[in-house]
Amino acid sequence: MASGSGMPLFYQKPQVLHFEAHKDMGIVASTDYSFAANATAIPLSVSEFMPAIRHYPIVFVNAGGPAPVAITGIRQGQNLMIDSKGAWENNTYIPAYIRRYPFILVQAPDDQDRRMLAFEATSGRVKPLAEAPEATRLFESDGKPSDAIKPMMQLCELYHQHRAQDSEFLKAIKDADLLVARHVDFEFPDKDRYRLDGFQLIDADRYRALPVRTIRDWNKKGWTDAIALHLASAQNWSLLMDRNRKVPTIN
Repeated sequence: MASGSGMPLFYQKPQVLHFEAHKDMGIVASTDYSFAANATAIPLSVSEFMPAIRHYPIVFVNAGGPAPVAITGIRQGQNLMIDSKGAWENNTYIPAYIRRYPFILVQAPDDQDRRMLAFEATSGRVKPLAEAPEATRLFESDGKPSDAIKPMMQLCELYHQHRAQDSEFLKAIKDADLLVARHVDFEFPDKDRYRLDGFQLIDADRYRALPVRTIRDWNKKGWTDAIALHLASAQNWSLLMDRNRKVPTIN
Protein backbone atom coordinates (compact mmCIF):
# COMPACT_ATOMS: atom_id res chain seq x y z
CA MET A 1 0.00 0.00 0.00
CA ALA A 2 1.12 3.51 -0.67
CA SER A 3 0.20 6.97 0.53
CA GLY A 4 -1.21 9.57 -1.79
CA SER A 5 2.34 10.71 -2.58
CA GLY A 6 3.29 7.28 -3.89
CA MET A 7 5.42 6.58 -0.84
CA PRO A 8 4.76 3.55 1.41
CA LEU A 9 1.85 4.04 3.80
CA PHE A 10 2.81 6.40 6.71
CA TYR A 11 6.09 7.43 5.09
CA GLN A 12 6.60 10.85 3.54
CA LYS A 13 10.30 11.72 3.94
CA PRO A 14 12.35 8.63 4.81
CA GLN A 15 16.01 9.43 5.53
CA VAL A 16 18.76 6.82 5.30
CA LEU A 17 20.63 6.41 8.57
CA HIS A 18 24.30 7.44 8.39
CA PHE A 19 26.71 7.55 11.31
CA GLU A 20 28.22 10.92 10.40
CA ALA A 21 24.83 12.55 9.93
CA HIS A 22 23.04 10.92 12.87
CA LYS A 23 25.71 10.05 15.44
CA ASP A 24 24.24 12.57 17.88
CA MET A 25 20.64 11.54 17.28
CA GLY A 26 18.42 9.26 19.34
CA ILE A 27 15.12 7.41 19.14
CA VAL A 28 12.33 8.39 21.54
CA ALA A 29 10.41 5.39 22.89
CA SER A 30 6.69 5.67 22.25
CA THR A 31 3.49 3.65 22.27
CA ASP A 32 1.61 6.38 20.40
CA TYR A 33 0.15 4.90 17.22
CA SER A 34 -1.80 7.98 16.20
CA PHE A 35 0.19 8.08 12.94
CA ALA A 36 -2.05 5.16 11.87
CA ALA A 37 -5.32 6.55 13.22
CA ASN A 38 -6.75 7.11 9.74
CA ALA A 39 -5.69 3.77 8.26
CA THR A 40 -8.59 1.43 7.53
CA ALA A 41 -6.22 -1.32 6.32
CA ILE A 42 -2.69 -2.30 7.40
CA PRO A 43 -0.31 -4.33 5.21
CA LEU A 44 0.37 -7.88 6.38
CA SER A 45 2.79 -10.62 5.45
CA VAL A 46 1.30 -14.08 4.98
CA SER A 47 3.35 -15.23 7.99
CA GLU A 48 1.16 -12.92 10.12
CA PHE A 49 -2.14 -14.54 9.16
CA MET A 50 -2.05 -16.80 12.23
CA PRO A 51 -1.85 -14.06 14.90
CA ALA A 52 -3.94 -11.62 12.85
CA ILE A 53 -6.87 -14.03 12.47
CA ARG A 54 -7.82 -13.50 16.11
CA HIS A 55 -8.66 -9.85 15.53
CA TYR A 56 -8.99 -8.76 11.90
CA PRO A 57 -10.64 -9.65 8.62
CA ILE A 58 -7.79 -10.46 6.21
CA VAL A 59 -8.41 -9.38 2.63
CA PHE A 60 -6.41 -8.55 -0.50
CA VAL A 61 -6.02 -5.19 -2.20
CA ASN A 62 -4.58 -4.43 -5.60
CA ALA A 63 -1.11 -2.91 -5.16
CA GLY A 64 0.39 -3.79 -8.51
CA GLY A 65 -0.77 -7.32 -7.69
CA PRO A 66 -2.69 -8.82 -4.77
CA ALA A 67 -1.41 -7.70 -1.37
CA PRO A 68 -2.82 -8.92 1.97
CA VAL A 69 -4.03 -6.41 4.53
CA ALA A 70 -5.71 -6.46 7.91
CA ILE A 71 -8.94 -4.44 8.00
CA THR A 72 -8.90 -2.16 11.05
CA GLY A 73 -11.90 0.07 10.39
CA ILE A 74 -15.31 0.27 8.76
CA ARG A 75 -15.34 3.80 7.36
CA GLN A 76 -12.51 5.28 5.34
CA GLY A 77 -10.20 7.36 7.52
CA GLN A 78 -11.00 5.32 10.61
CA ASN A 79 -8.85 2.87 12.57
CA LEU A 80 -10.97 1.30 15.29
CA MET A 81 -7.92 -0.20 16.99
CA ILE A 82 -6.55 3.18 18.11
CA ASP A 83 -8.14 5.28 20.84
CA SER A 84 -8.15 9.07 21.16
CA LYS A 85 -4.80 8.97 22.98
CA GLY A 86 -3.08 6.98 20.26
CA ALA A 87 -3.04 3.68 22.16
CA TRP A 88 -3.59 0.43 20.25
CA GLU A 89 -6.34 -1.77 21.67
CA ASN A 90 -5.03 -3.98 24.47
CA ASN A 91 -4.38 -7.66 23.85
CA THR A 92 -4.67 -7.42 20.07
CA TYR A 93 -2.03 -8.23 17.50
CA ILE A 94 -0.14 -5.22 16.14
CA PRO A 95 1.06 -5.87 12.58
CA ALA A 96 4.81 -5.75 11.96
CA TYR A 97 4.29 -2.93 9.46
CA ILE A 98 3.11 -0.79 12.38
CA ARG A 99 5.68 -2.01 14.91
CA ARG A 100 8.65 -1.14 12.72
CA TYR A 101 7.65 2.52 12.40
CA PRO A 102 9.37 4.99 12.08
CA PHE A 103 11.98 2.73 10.44
CA ILE A 104 11.89 1.14 7.01
CA LEU A 105 14.28 -0.58 4.63
CA VAL A 106 15.00 1.25 1.39
CA GLN A 107 16.85 0.02 -1.65
CA ALA A 108 20.36 1.34 -2.19
CA PRO A 109 20.39 3.59 -5.27
CA ASP A 110 23.52 1.92 -6.65
CA ASP A 111 22.72 -1.71 -5.80
CA GLN A 112 19.33 -3.40 -6.18
CA ASP A 113 20.40 -6.22 -3.86
CA ARG A 114 21.44 -3.95 -1.01
CA ARG A 115 19.03 -2.43 1.48
CA MET A 116 19.60 0.37 3.95
CA LEU A 117 17.78 1.30 7.15
CA ALA A 118 15.92 4.60 6.99
CA PHE A 119 13.59 6.49 9.31
CA GLU A 120 10.59 8.71 8.73
CA ALA A 121 11.81 12.27 9.25
CA THR A 122 8.33 13.62 10.05
CA SER A 123 7.62 11.07 12.80
CA GLY A 124 9.02 13.18 15.64
CA ARG A 125 10.60 10.04 17.06
CA VAL A 126 14.21 10.62 15.95
CA LYS A 127 15.69 13.72 17.59
CA PRO A 128 19.03 15.25 18.54
CA LEU A 129 20.11 13.92 21.93
CA ALA A 130 20.69 17.50 23.07
CA GLU A 131 16.98 18.20 22.58
CA ALA A 132 15.68 14.87 23.85
CA PRO A 133 17.85 13.54 26.70
CA GLU A 134 15.36 10.71 27.21
CA ALA A 135 16.09 9.37 23.72
CA THR A 136 18.29 6.32 23.17
CA ARG A 137 21.18 7.02 20.82
CA LEU A 138 21.12 5.47 17.37
CA PHE A 139 24.83 4.72 17.13
CA GLU A 140 27.64 3.75 19.46
CA SER A 141 30.80 5.85 19.46
CA ASP A 142 32.50 3.34 17.15
CA GLY A 143 29.79 3.78 14.52
CA LYS A 144 28.01 0.49 15.17
CA PRO A 145 24.22 0.45 15.60
CA SER A 146 23.10 0.80 19.21
CA ASP A 147 21.11 -1.86 21.05
CA ALA A 148 18.03 0.30 20.45
CA ILE A 149 18.41 0.04 16.69
CA LYS A 150 19.44 -3.59 16.29
CA PRO A 151 15.95 -5.03 17.02
CA MET A 152 14.39 -2.59 14.56
CA MET A 153 16.92 -3.57 11.90
CA GLN A 154 16.04 -7.22 12.49
CA LEU A 155 12.29 -6.53 12.38
CA CYS A 156 12.56 -4.53 9.16
CA GLU A 157 14.72 -7.20 7.53
CA LEU A 158 12.42 -10.02 8.65
CA TYR A 159 9.35 -8.18 7.36
CA HIS A 160 11.09 -7.56 4.04
CA GLN A 161 12.04 -11.23 3.73
CA HIS A 162 8.53 -12.43 4.52
CA ARG A 163 6.97 -10.07 1.96
CA ALA A 164 9.46 -11.29 -0.64
CA GLN A 165 8.55 -14.90 0.17
CA ASP A 166 4.86 -14.04 -0.24
CA SER A 167 5.29 -13.16 -3.91
CA GLU A 168 5.08 -16.77 -5.15
CA PHE A 169 1.91 -17.46 -3.18
CA LEU A 170 0.26 -14.23 -4.28
CA LYS A 171 1.10 -14.89 -7.92
CA ALA A 172 -0.30 -18.42 -7.62
CA ILE A 173 -3.70 -17.36 -6.28
CA LYS A 174 -3.92 -14.63 -8.92
CA ASP A 175 -2.96 -16.97 -11.77
CA ALA A 176 -5.48 -19.55 -10.51
CA ASP A 177 -8.19 -16.87 -10.72
CA LEU A 178 -9.21 -17.38 -7.11
CA LEU A 179 -9.60 -13.73 -6.18
CA VAL A 180 -12.99 -12.05 -6.51
CA ALA A 181 -14.08 -8.50 -5.74
CA ARG A 182 -16.28 -8.25 -2.67
CA HIS A 183 -17.87 -5.63 -0.44
CA VAL A 184 -19.37 -5.60 3.04
CA ASP A 185 -22.50 -3.66 3.96
CA PHE A 186 -22.83 -2.36 7.53
CA GLU A 187 -25.97 -1.09 9.21
CA PHE A 188 -25.49 0.96 12.35
CA PRO A 189 -27.87 1.31 15.33
CA ASP A 190 -29.04 4.71 14.01
CA LYS A 191 -30.02 2.95 10.74
CA ASP A 192 -27.16 4.63 8.91
CA ARG A 193 -25.56 2.33 6.36
CA TYR A 194 -22.06 2.09 4.95
CA ARG A 195 -20.45 -0.06 2.27
CA LEU A 196 -16.78 -1.03 2.48
CA ASP A 197 -15.40 -2.11 -0.88
CA GLY A 198 -12.22 -2.03 -2.96
CA PHE A 199 -10.91 -5.38 -1.79
CA GLN A 200 -10.78 -9.00 -2.93
CA LEU A 201 -11.29 -12.35 -1.25
CA ILE A 202 -10.40 -15.90 -2.24
CA ASP A 203 -13.53 -17.58 -3.55
CA ALA A 204 -14.01 -20.77 -1.54
CA ASP A 205 -15.78 -22.62 -4.36
CA ARG A 206 -13.04 -21.84 -6.87
CA TYR A 207 -10.46 -22.91 -4.34
CA ARG A 208 -12.17 -26.24 -3.70
CA ALA A 209 -12.40 -26.83 -7.47
CA LEU A 210 -8.62 -26.68 -7.95
CA PRO A 211 -6.97 -29.87 -9.28
CA VAL A 212 -5.89 -32.36 -6.62
CA ARG A 213 -2.28 -32.05 -7.79
CA THR A 214 -2.38 -28.29 -7.20
CA ILE A 215 -3.85 -28.70 -3.73
CA ARG A 216 -1.17 -31.22 -2.81
CA ASP A 217 1.57 -28.92 -4.04
CA TRP A 218 0.11 -25.93 -2.19
CA ASN A 219 -0.28 -27.99 0.95
CA LYS A 220 3.43 -28.84 0.91
CA LYS A 221 4.24 -25.15 0.62
CA GLY A 222 1.92 -24.18 3.48
CA TRP A 223 -0.33 -22.19 1.20
CA THR A 224 -3.47 -24.15 2.04
CA ASP A 225 -3.01 -23.14 5.68
CA ALA A 226 -2.75 -19.48 4.65
CA ILE A 227 -5.93 -19.76 2.57
CA ALA A 228 -7.80 -21.44 5.41
CA LEU A 229 -6.78 -18.63 7.79
CA HIS A 230 -7.82 -16.00 5.27
CA LEU A 231 -11.23 -17.61 4.77
CA ALA A 232 -11.77 -18.05 8.51
CA SER A 233 -10.95 -14.40 9.17
CA ALA A 234 -14.33 -13.44 7.67
CA GLN A 235 -15.80 -14.07 11.12
CA ASN A 236 -14.05 -10.91 12.30
CA TRP A 237 -16.29 -8.48 10.43
CA SER A 238 -18.61 -8.73 13.43
CA LEU A 239 -15.71 -7.80 15.71
CA LEU A 240 -15.32 -4.54 13.80
CA MET A 241 -18.99 -3.75 14.38
CA ASP A 242 -18.54 -4.46 18.08
CA ARG A 243 -15.53 -2.13 18.23
CA ASN A 244 -17.43 0.53 16.31
CA ARG A 245 -19.99 0.63 19.10
CA LYS A 246 -17.26 1.18 21.70
CA VAL A 247 -14.57 3.27 20.03
CA PRO A 248 -15.24 6.85 18.87
CA THR A 249 -14.36 7.69 15.30
CA ILE A 250 -10.95 9.34 14.97
CA ASN A 251 -10.64 11.93 12.23
